[in-house]
Amino acid sequence: MLAAVTPTLLNVRSMPTPSSAVLGQLTQGMVIKGEGPFDDWVQFNYQDTFGFISAHYLQPINDLAKLTGTVNTDRLNVRDAPSASAKYLATLTRGASVKTLAFVNDWLEIEFNGYTAYVAATYVDLVYVSAGYYAKVSADLLNVRSAPYPNAGLFGQLAQGEEIWVEGQQKNWSQIRFNGNRGYVASQFINKVDNSEPTPIVIDNTQETIIPIENHSESLSRLTPNTILTVAGSNEQRNAAATWNKWGALLESLSTEKALDVACALAVLCVESSGKGFEQNNSDRMIIRFENHKFWKFWGKNNAQQYRQHFRYRDDKVWLGHEWRREPTGEWQSFHGVQANEWQVFEFARQLDESAAMLSISMGAPQIMGFHYERIGYQSVVEMFDAFSLNIQGQVNGLFDFFSTRMLGYLRDLSFEEFAGMYNGSGQKQVYGEKIQKHYVAFKKMMPNLDNSHS
Repeated sequence: MLAAVTPTLLNVRSMPTPSSAVLGQLTQGMVIKGEGPFDDWVQFNYQDTFGFISAHYLQPINDLAKLTGTVNTDRLNVRDAPSASAKYLATLTRGASVKTLAFVNDWLEIEFNGYTAYVAATYVDLVYVSAGYYAKVSADLLNVRSAPYPNAGLFGQLAQGEEIWVEGQQKNWSQIRFNGNRGYVASQFINKVDNSEPTPIVIDNTQETIIPIENHSESLSRLTPNTILTVAGSNEQRNAAATWNKWGALLESLSTEKALDVACALAVLCVESSGKGFEQNNSDRMIIRFENHKFWKFWGKNNAQQYRQHFRYRDDKVWLGHEWRREPTGEWQSFHGVQANEWQVFEFARQLDESAAMLSISMGAPQIMGFHYERIGYQSVVEMFDAFSLNIQGQVNGLFDFFSTRMLGYLRDLSFEEFAGMYNGSGQKQVYGEKIQKHYVAFKKMMPNLDNSHS
């Protein structure tokens, strides 16, 4: 089972009994992957041996998007498959942030430079961020570090009395957001100020009983479905399961309104953006794709000389050969596939013409082009951009608003190639149609009895 610790501190025992020796303690939010529960105890690997923890104080993890990982060893190899003999790609150093997509036996499938890669799970400390709270800085100046270690890189400092949002805990460190990045501060120098949040459960270190204080269970978000799927199997199955676990309830509700099998909508999202609307490794900014040929249409043709100094694409297949350069005499660079690069080009184009730049990007999980803003109910492309940047609900609602009557008909008939011809363009309809088909089949295998199209 994959679960997170719910008390402030939880003892790790040498045997599955309350009287056995204490090997150590886990803090609230820490993630374990263990076997069980057996007689209310879970067994897992702990510091090169087996440890046992009480299953009463574990919360099953149903959304891998809420996992944050930190490398806990000096050097960690990144490989292209879940095997020690797989091709070596790169090395991560202690304190590096890891975006977890799935568990594959003893390996973590991670997002690495816009692609899928693998690292040994034992060398990554995982924390489940289920709820946060506001806190104020109590020290005169508080260092914000890039990882939960005293010698980690310094992002900056916070002054006494500043209010911050704490996402979770890693041992003696609090995870926060700092200038768009994930940062860490020493927990002893902040004080919680939002009393509306649930009070943590505290475990008596000797008797393993709950000290009687009030506890409120977290209510399910309208995004989260009642049935949570295991993220395992083929790439399509893992992608479909992870997307369902994050947004299944919202997808099911909107699909019912359209008399559409939710598997169809889910498959489209999986293909468009791998079921993601925001990129953790790019300061949690919305996923975009900047299209050079569209920027030519909306700005370049009226500023041809300046455009050609910075942007180019193929004449025969305009969706290919996209390159740019900041300086008119600089080297041409490709940028698709890495969100930090997409945003770099987009921000440069915004300086030339903000509206034209926004019209020229596809946005969020459904990857809807900005020039479709009126079709999905917005008065301006800026309004669409702001709504899609705010939260995932705006993006998913936009997907369903974008579906035309003909698109819905193709999806209901499972004519995915014809749908892709309208959604992605005729030049790519076979490629995208096959991808949608594969994700649809993968999800139906996991949820064969779910069909809300006529409910």
